[in-house]
Amino acid sequence: MNKKINKLIGANMDIDFSNPDFGNTECPWNKQDGTSEHRCAVKNTSICKYFCGIRYMDSVLCSYPYENTSVLTPDDTDIAMR
Repeated sequence: MNKKINKLIGANMDIDFSNPDFGNTECPWNKQDGTSEHRCAVKNTSICKYFCGIRYMDSVLCSYPYENTSVLTPDDTDIAMR
């Protein structure tokens, strides 16, 4: 895995986890800002600019403080990057 991408277990996502008791890693962006407003993904609304995907089981791949477009290559995604 890219060294700029961290694996967050049970991070801040507004989607259904397959195991809701699994993990509770704090968002590094929230930690840096001293807030709880940032979310990795909100269903039908947004995806965080640091969100790099999900790994089985419910681990979020996060590139904070590097924007995902600066650490992912087109081969890392299933869709064309903007």
